[in-house]
Amino acid sequence: MKTTELTVQLPEDEARILETYAKEHALSLSELLARFAQRLRSAPGAPHLADIQFTGAIPTNLNAREEHRQHLERKHR
Repeated sequence: MKTTELTVQLPEDEARILETYAKEHALSLSELLARFAQRLRSAPGAPHLADIQFTGAIPTNLNAREEHRQHLERKHR
């Protein structure tokens, strides 16, 4: 499969959440995003890419610093 390099700029908290999720599920960020894209493409009634909104992909009430702290605490037990 042909691949391409992609640079994404995210707020620091959201980037940490993605990194933490990927680590906890033994995935690279590339694998995590590729799986997300595959789900978007294969979803029943999948919207055209221009219609996709990523708002709400990460809950707004999520405390990223606290999630990251808890992750590190579990990791270093």
